[in-house]
Amino acid sequence: MARPFLYCCPVTGMNVQGLTYDDAPPEDEKNRLEMVQCLACGKFHLVDPSKGPLPPAGDK
Repeated sequence: MARPFLYCCPVTGMNVQGLTYDDAPPEDEKNRLEMVQCLACGKFHLVDPSKGPLPPAGDK
C-alpha cells in the first residue's frame, strides 16, 4: 500500500504530496532518497520521504 508524505518543491516553494511504496527504512540507514515527479512544477526531485517537508531552498 502506498504511503503519502509531504515535501517542499524547490522551484515553487509549495508543499507537495508524494507517495512512497517502500517500507520504512532501517534505523541504521541515514538517508533514503526517492525520485518523484512534482505535481507543482512537473519536474523530478530527489526527496527523503522520512524527513517530512523541507524549507524552500532560499530560506535559512
